[in-house]
Amino acid sequence: MKKITKTILASTLAATMLMTSGTGAFAATAVKPVPTVAAEAAKKPQAKKFESRLDEIIARGYILVGTPGDYKPFTYLNPKTNEFEGYDIDAMKEFAKSLGVEARFVQTSWPTLMDDLLANKFDIAVGGVTRNTDRQKKAHMSDPYIMFGKAPLIRAVDKDKYKSVADINKPEVRIGVNPGGTNEKFVREHLTKATVTVEQNNLDIPGLVASGKYDVMITDTLEALVYSKADSRLYAALTDNPFTKSEKAYMIHRGDTIFANYLDLWMDEMKLQGKFDELYNKWVK
Repeated sequence: MKKITKTILASTLAATMLMTSGTGAFAATAVKPVPTVAAEAAKKPQAKKFESRLDEIIARGYILVGTPGDYKPFTYLNPKTNEFEGYDIDAMKEFAKSLGVEARFVQTSWPTLMDDLLANKFDIAVGGVTRNTDRQKKAHMSDPYIMFGKAPLIRAVDKDKYKSVADINKPEVRIGVNPGGTNEKFVREHLTKATVTVEQNNLDIPGLVASGKYDVMITDTLEALVYSKADSRLYAALTDNPFTKSEKAYMIHRGDTIFANYLDLWMDEMKLQGKFDELYNKWVK
């Protein structure tokens, strides 16, 4: 009986020791430090955070300027030089100079202008951008720098033919318009009876009006003046009394008051020093 009791006690003790040993091993494993996401992130060098995009631009040494390149006199991608030129291109070079950085231009399009800005493809959008509440809902429109209106670019021989919306809003009148911008918006809202064709390249439309494919191009008074000056077959109608009155502005990301305030102050200085007048005389007159 004693022998049996000793055997039982020995077995119990062995089992206890085995369990204790196992528990100790488990405990050692449980308390071993497990890397966390925060701990791992702390080991990696953190990207420098800036209070404003203004600081970021200055730190990186260049500003990214989004522009369509198809809207004279504000923006034009010259196929001969593969360089952007125009009123707003020169203005942005001055803006970059005020920041002490380089201006780098990124081509966008009117249909994708807002999406490209919001996707951070560039810091600022320029090129004859109309200042309106629709854009202000998603981005920040700067102070205005030039006034304009929507007016018809027509053939010189038709200058007495199209003097009102009613004259143009007829099925027999053929209109060429570029997609995605305020020109198309005006046409869709006010010229619903006319025959409208969308041309992907805005630069093609004046020539197509001059050659007789289209009768009318609805565009900004400033662009109409530039094309009529370059081609005697064309006539910029109603530039003194356009269908609408609007202003051009520069578009940046909303919510960054530091950058917005700097941009507006720079624009005030450009106006005070007559720089915008110089650009108007160079590219419009």
